[in-house]
Amino acid sequence: MSQEQWIDIGLYGAFVLIGIAALAAIVMNLINSLGNPKTLLKSAIGIGVLLIIFFIGYSMAPAEFGASTAKALEASKFDPTSDSARSTYKLVGGAMTTTLVLVVIAVVGLVYSSIARIVR
Repeated sequence: MSQEQWIDIGLYGAFVLIGIAALAAIVMNLINSLGNPKTLLKSAIGIGVLLIIFFIGYSMAPAEFGASTAKALEASKFDPTSDSARSTYKLVGGAMTTTLVLVVIAVVGLVYSSIARIVR
């Protein structure tokens, strides 16, 4: 076998293991939460807040490409006028906005907790 084939096998194995780990994490949390339904409610509220932040970011994301983005897409032989390109561009914009909002919330939380610890 060539080195590229071994790399492919390793990547596929890693993808399978990541999938199994994600599935196990979700299933085990659900099993543990069934004993205490209040934790399910808190999780549902958290997921709902994440979805709201994503949809706000998605609605704010531009659906049209700028000139430099369109040139880059054309150079990579990708049609910038297709509907799939626009929807993917909007999804990525929404995901980036969501990530930015979550990072800001995390930093504000860290600063707040540090200041609260100093004041006590």
